[in-house]
Amino acid sequence: MTKKVSNLFILLFFTYYFSFAQLENQFTEDFNNNNRQWSVSDNKDIKTKVENGFYVMQHKRKSLSYNFWRNFAIDADNDFYVEASLKQVAGIDNWGYGIVWGAAGWDNSYNFTISSNGMFTVTGHDKEEYFEWQAWKESKKIKPLGQINILAIKKTGDLLYFYINNSLVYTHKFKRLYGNKIGFIVGRSMTVKADFLKVKYQRVKINLVKNINPKYKKKNLGTKINSKYSEIAPIISPDGNTLYVGRQHDPQNYGEKKEYDIWYATRNKDDSWGKMKHMGKPINNAGDNLVIAVSPDGNTLWLEGLYSQNGGYVSDQGISVSNRTATGWSVPKKVVIEKFYNKNEYESYCPTIDRKVLIMSLERDDTYGQKDLYVSFRLPNGNYSQPFNMGTDINTFFNEGTPFIAPDNKTLYFYSYGHPGYGSADIFVTKRLDNSWRKWSKPKNLGPTINSSDWDTYYSIAAKGDFAYLVSTKGSFGNEDVQEIKMSEDARPDPVVLIYGRVYNKKTKKPIGVDIVYENIKTGAKVGTARSNPRTGTYKIILPFGKEYGFRAEANDYVAINEQVDLRKISKYKELKQNLYLIPIETGQVINLQSVQFKRSKTEFTETSYTELNRLVKLMKKYPKMEIELAGHTDSRGKPNLLMALSQKRVAAVKNYLVKHGVSSRRITGIGYGGTKPLATGTDDQEIKNRRVEFKIVKI
Repeated sequence: MTKKVSNLFILLFFTYYFSFAQLENQFTEDFNNNNRQWSVSDNKDIKTKVENGFYVMQHKRKSLSYNFWRNFAIDADNDFYVEASLKQVAGIDNWGYGIVWGAAGWDNSYNFTISSNGMFTVTGHDKEEYFEWQAWKESKKIKPLGQINILAIKKTGDLLYFYINNSLVYTHKFKRLYGNKIGFIVGRSMTVKADFLKVKYQRVKINLVKNINPKYKKKNLGTKINSKYSEIAPIISPDGNTLYVGRQHDPQNYGEKKEYDIWYATRNKDDSWGKMKHMGKPINNAGDNLVIAVSPDGNTLWLEGLYSQNGGYVSDQGISVSNRTATGWSVPKKVVIEKFYNKNEYESYCPTIDRKVLIMSLERDDTYGQKDLYVSFRLPNGNYSQPFNMGTDINTFFNEGTPFIAPDNKTLYFYSYGHPGYGSADIFVTKRLDNSWRKWSKPKNLGPTINSSDWDTYYSIAAKGDFAYLVSTKGSFGNEDVQEIKMSEDARPDPVVLIYGRVYNKKTKKPIGVDIVYENIKTGAKVGTARSNPRTGTYKIILPFGKEYGFRAEANDYVAINEQVDLRKISKYKELKQNLYLIPIETGQVINLQSVQFKRSKTEFTETSYTELNRLVKLMKKYPKMEIELAGHTDSRGKPNLLMALSQKRVAAVKNYLVKHGVSSRRITGIGYGGTKPLATGTDDQEIKNRRVEFKIVKI
């Protein structure tokens, strides 16, 4: 009998040993120092210190429990093992202390707890609701006050095993983890010493972006941007010249609690940042106020939260939009998302640069983890569709949040606790693979120059894509701080072009505030809209590479001069200046149909001409009494008589198109001028400007 027992013991020992010998990663905290920054504090509730190889935790209160933890990047789909050596050295013996694991916070956590009078329990909180897997139960394996107890939790397959001093005391089916915090729980009126904490788990390879430049380091933006208070949610304007930040508890903030208000800073000519300024009302109120996006022209702000008609606080959940007016910012108006709900206390949002798509971090019925990323599409009525889960390419069994879609409308940055990383929330990048917005490349970790074992979240980049702005607690002045880092090439989005200028009334030469429309010139599909500054007429738009675009200002009682740009061969970021003009609809005004082009020496339209021709048809139908005179022009290269004939045929081609699409021929006259009225001479590109068709309003 003795021999059989010995063999059984050996079998169990080697099964146990080899099971965990295969867990390749092992973290051991021996508390010989505090390099991992465990909480050290002395206040009315707790006193903690790292001393003589122990983490000493004193809970002074006479109620509840207190948690002390760090973050561990465990893949809970695989096996893991947690072990701690704990000793209660003072206090009551009928209250618990032990291990807390799989926690996102006290309100979402699991606890394995013992008491010095010989009892243990396995409990937790789910969204603040307390639950018990194992009610308090006696165990003779527990050693009394003043002696060491070794607690262990082992996950194998879909089961959890709980050990006290190497003896199995409880088994339970594995449930998804709320987060990756692991540490200690200490009950009321007691002092506990931790000798060590061990975490073993299968090594998960971190999928890093390629060619990370180790010279690029996070840089705290200093006291002009950061303070002793908390700064979060940095949003850089697309032109890179304005930085918006949420700051908490500043005396200038509104409301009794001084919750997050929006502050901003502008870039100086020497590239340094000016001092932060409070945005005031109606953007800020007594609630939490954060910017989630800025339009390229800087004239529209997307804001987290809902506002009343006078700018007061309504709710932290939801989003609103404010527009710049001649007298300041408008009262933010609600953006409607159909069938919207969020079961989590927190959420985050990001619209695409063209505002056609909205990405958000929510907890809903079909969430895989605690919060997932969802996508919603702009509807014809201006609302956004019901949110759709973006799938397991992006979402994990943990938390995903603070999405930022780059100006290329393809590159997405977000934080995740679930994808392999360095400990806490890490920032990842992924590329959209199709137009469903639910197929993405495998997310890549931005690497150790950006991510750390601390809380690294939020991520914002300007159109140029060279620098990123993010939040980290590491090296901060107080709590969270805004930091800047130069981006490695492989972490950058695809190139875009920022087009800027002013909108003028061509007749009066005065700037005006109007809508800007940009479209795919080949298909005529609208890509997006913007608005020029109502006082200065300035505008900015961002266009992704790979296509030809047309863009123009639009307003009632004006005809737009359409501009176009070919971005099919662009390989890096560019900025282009182009003023836009609106011509009042008046007798005698001449409008150049710049996008109407012909194949060389022919009367056939190029495929990019039809969008402009269709706008002219629409204009003629909107003003049924309007009569126009077409004027055809060619370049000056060729025989004058042939050029004259060609220009007349091109006028006829435009007239025929208008008539074919419902405009009376009696309202259209025309004449060809050949190459007698050039706009430019010289290179081939300059001569292209001469091959044009204009129309003059002769009656309105």
